[in-house]
Amino acid sequence: MAALSQEEIDRLNQLMEERRTRELEEIRAVAARSNDDGRQELLAGRAADQLDQALGEIAQSATYAIVRQDIQDVRDIDAARKRIAAGTYGVCIECGVEIGFPRLLAYPTAKRCISCQREYERQQATREGRGAP
Repeated sequence: MAALSQEEIDRLNQLMEERRTRELEEIRAVAARSNDDGRQELLAGRAADQLDQALGEIAQSATYAIVRQDIQDVRDIDAARKRIAAGTYGVCIECGVEIGFPRLLAYPTAKRCISCQREYERQQATREGRGAP
């Protein structure tokens, strides 16, 4: 794991938990506003292993970009927590360099260092025909 102190990891974990709670509340609110009992049931009292499936079903049927982004944020948070448990949190998945605490504080789910993230985004833009950002 990166040279993060336990206090820093705890702080980042708390930020992710707060964000995850907000995102799930927003997803539930959109489902409630849609007056779609089926979607509401998908989210009500789901175990963690079933949550991803429920979120995926909502993402497929939802027309709201914000809901799709909220769902992706929840998935990113869950993936970051798995990296914490595996001892790989704070290490770039591309080059293996440590991701600094300031970057993680700004973006707790970061899985790439700034350099690798820029290259990844440039490649994505090229693949999508948008040119370099």
